[in-house]
Amino acid sequence: MNMLHDLEDRLHARARRGEAVLGAFLLSGSSYVAEVMAHHPLDWLLVDLEASHASPQDLLHVLQALNAYPVTPMVRVSAHDKHQVEACLDLGARGVMIPKVDTREQAEAAAGWCLYPPAGTRSVNCIRASGYYTRAKEYFDRANRAVLAIVQVESGEGVENAPDIAAVDAVDVLFVGPGDLAASYGQTGIVTGRRMDDARKRVLDACRVHGKIPGIFAHSVESAGQYLEEGFRFVAIGNDVKFLGAGLDLYLNRLGVAGGSDGRVTR
Repeated sequence: MNMLHDLEDRLHARARRGEAVLGAFLLSGSSYVAEVMAHHPLDWLLVDLEASHASPQDLLHVLQALNAYPVTPMVRVSAHDKHQVEACLDLGARGVMIPKVDTREQAEAAAGWCLYPPAGTRSVNCIRASGYYTRAKEYFDRANRAVLAIVQVESGEGVENAPDIAAVDAVDVLFVGPGDLAASYGQTGIVTGRRMDDARKRVLDACRVHGKIPGIFAHSVESAGQYLEEGFRFVAIGNDVKFLGAGLDLYLNRLGVAGGSDGRVTR
């Protein structure tokens, strides 16, 4: 069965029960690489339109590839853009991540774009998502439950407003972006420390109070384990480009090959 037609909200339900759902970002824009990733036991894969060169056609091809596997396909849009959010959902994405959500008002607007009225303001144009109109009624009936609205908390302002953001009914996941959050605190590239610990706790507390799913991007295996222990349940463990580099490093290191200080490969 083409997973495009699977409208069960298993991922959402599992995370709400307190189970961890692990995923990764796709930066390459390649359907070939997406298929490689989908062969592994990840719960979700997210096409990153904010930090990659992927085109709308690339997005379609990646989603088509992912629909052959039991992994939930998602997209991070590049900006606060209602049309872009709707276009991703209409292509069959099962969740949309909106970056840099700092206020309740931004969260209300962004999450509302993911839902059909009266719960939200999503337009009706679900050509591919409805199986090219072959399952339109089923899609309209179930889309609001099947789609995840994910807002990114990645600034000091967003952290301070986390309780208000989490209080928005249409928001499903508050996803911490440690890189940009650290930069907002004046410690670019340093995602550890007291301020970051306090920020994560504030987001976790807000999610706990309002019954939302806490998510975060982990920059290492160690940080992923730490975040899971802290209570994060929607965790990105890396991206396809990073895994490619890490795999090559591991292979070369086992062969006794390392990069020299001048960039040349040495043995």
